[in-house]
Amino acid sequence: MRKLFLIILVASLYWSCDENSVSDFRYEAESTESHTINLTTQTSLVMHDTNGNITIAGSDTANNLYYNILKKVKSNQSESDAQSHLSDIDITVDETVSNIKIKVEHPTSDDRNYQIDFNIILPNHIYHEIALGNGNITLESITRLALLNLGNGNVTTDLTLEDTCAVSIAVGNGNIDFTIPDNTNANLIATVGNGTISNNGLNFTNQQSLDNQFNGTLGNGAGNIALNIGNGNIGMNKK
Repeated sequence: MRKLFLIILVASLYWSCDENSVSDFRYEAESTESHTINLTTQTSLVMHDTNGNITIAGSDTANNLYYNILKKVKSNQSESDAQSHLSDIDITVDETVSNIKIKVEHPTSDDRNYQIDFNIILPNHIYHEIALGNGNITLESITRLALLNLGNGNVTTDLTLEDTCAVSIAVGNGNIDFTIPDNTNANLIATVGNGTISNNGLNFTNQQSLDNQFNGTLGNGAGNIALNIGNGNIGMNKK
């Protein structure tokens, strides 16, 4: 009887702990807002965020920068707790002569998880410098400069690159899905620590391929493209 009691006690403790782990951050609150930034002499967008998703679309008809943001707070306490801490997410926008700088500060808390998603529309030919800790980056634009750094997540790009382009995409853990026209002029280097590199239709010359590195030239090689992943896969696609 004593042995049976101990088995039941241990089982109930296990189920109790498991139930608590499942219920972590089960309460969620959201808020949305939209903004417009009037562009004058600015030529680049600089963004720094910790957790969330960033989607950027270039437009031939846009004259200014438009962005929607979705703030999310998940709490392990209550829905009202999550709601009351939405204001903890701090977004700073700094307009300089050449840059629009957007920086997000997320509080650190064991009781809550913070996330913010951006959906941005801006003129084509704007330069991009994006740093994100965890999430996904999606970029569709005509540009000459794109510097994307992501800790964990996926980068998806559909770019038309001007001559003398400079593109650098680095991901710690995740995937890169990189799409450009076949008439792009650039030298391309792609490297992975653990993963695969695939070419889907791009016409390279001076091509060299190893297990974890790919080198090749597109057109006259006027620009430079560097794709790097620690753990994950790189797909290079013809637009």
